[in-house]
Amino acid sequence: MLRLILTDAQGPRVVPVDTTPFKIGRSSENTLQLSDPQVSRHHAELVERDSIWSLRDCGSRLGTFVNNRRTDETLLHPGDCVRIGQTELRVEAEGGGSSSAFDFRQVNALLAGLRALGSSHVLDEVLALVLDATLDLTGAERGFILLQEDTGRLEQRLARVRGGVTLGSAQISERIPQDVMATGEDRIVTDLLDEAHATQHAGTVALGIRHVLCTPLRVVQYASGVERRIGCLYLDSRERGYLQSVGALHALAAEAAVVIDNARLYQQVVEQERLAQELKVAAEIQRSLLPPGEYATAYADFFAYTIPCRAVGGDLFDYFDRPDGLTFVVADVAGKGPSAALLSAVMQGLLSAEALTANGPGAVVSLVNRALCRRAVGARFVTAFYGHLTAGGALTYCNAGHNAPFHVRSDGFSRLDIGGTPLGIFDSAAFETGTTTLSPGDLVVAFSDGVTEALDDREQEFGDGRLEACLAGAWSRPAREVAEQVRLSLGRFCGAVAARDDVTLAVLARR
Repeated sequence: MLRLILTDAQGPRVVPVDTTPFKIGRSSENTLQLSDPQVSRHHAELVERDSIWSLRDCGSRLGTFVNNRRTDETLLHPGDCVRIGQTELRVEAEGGGSSSAFDFRQVNALLAGLRALGSSHVLDEVLALVLDATLDLTGAERGFILLQEDTGRLEQRLARVRGGVTLGSAQISERIPQDVMATGEDRIVTDLLDEAHATQHAGTVALGIRHVLCTPLRVVQYASGVERRIGCLYLDSRERGYLQSVGALHALAAEAAVVIDNARLYQQVVEQERLAQELKVAAEIQRSLLPPGEYATAYADFFAYTIPCRAVGGDLFDYFDRPDGLTFVVADVAGKGPSAALLSAVMQGLLSAEALTANGPGAVVSLVNRALCRRAVGARFVTAFYGHLTAGGALTYCNAGHNAPFHVRSDGFSRLDIGGTPLGIFDSAAFETGTTTLSPGDLVVAFSDGVTEALDDREQEFGDGRLEACLAGAWSRPAREVAEQVRLSLGRFCGAVAARDDVTLAVLARR
């Protein structure tokens, strides 16, 4: 009916509990005599009533503890740890296997060790330990753990047979686990060959399986007391009646659910940290691909910056000093995050290859567009502004669907909007080249839509009007000073509102 796994200075040993009351103490009159000096002469006793065992303290001097809590009287369950003095007594149902089946504190210790080592396989290790303990406890032939995914679908995460052997794939009943998750109650089928079950579980019966037990894995939220079902424990066998104690299985499942949930949460944290580290490396690589933000020639100053709204972004700027002048580009890939960053790197490579040729802006943009279309990046396009300034102040450019940059002159503003459609959409798209002249003191201010579409706490956009107001009086000022003025104005406007898009600004100032 009950046995104790006693651990003292002499090591562990099994003590069968075969009488009631079962007296424990230092006196030789007790059923179990302990020589521990911290144990009272008549310390405690085990009492059985209707197959339920309880532990009662007999007025001991130093107290009796169950699961590290002092108690006068309490009901005992398999897996409970009783401490009397320096002696530990592990409670176990008779015929329930070894004490390790219930010792999930060891599993928790393993979990802590795997965390300390930074293991990414914590969940797999814990699931295997849970199944092995369950098969040892019940005597079932096969064991399965099914966990509920975020979509609500049950996924078979691990299948094992006795002896610690993992099954690559195995068929089980689909109906039974679904019923258990829906109701939160056990499903026990003593014989699938019974007429009532045979037609519903024909596939399982074909494997020779007769006895099935499925119990839910529940986790209770301590703050709210709400129960959450994270999956189920499914056991089956070709023999009938293998399970001797459903109560013991419930005790194991309750502890196992907590350990599994902790392991799964930890694995999610490890995965998030891994992704964060990968994004950090990607962000460093992306920054290294961009040129320095400030550049100067004898006839022009250039200053630019890009601020991704996530770890990596889809905006870019670049410039190339050629014998016939300074070429510069600002581009914005549709979307955000890693996918946009990858296409941004491709775009930068294509522009670098073409920018060193003697082709004009329209021809370069057309070649880049065809290269992007050949790669057929689904639902992705790129807007870009590509310009070339000669030492004499002649500016040729092509605007491929990008926000039209401001040409800041001494007498006002104009917009540079000649070009064509965004890149990567139409293979045969035609692109025009626009021309203008930059007099000394003139500026070209190019920007991505992350600047003008930035929002404040009232959901209002920064807009072209506010940007134009920032540029009032910018004529003849250095490129860096103008760019920083726009950055400060944008920061004051947005306040604490997080950016929803990448922000890129480039200023070219004619000396």
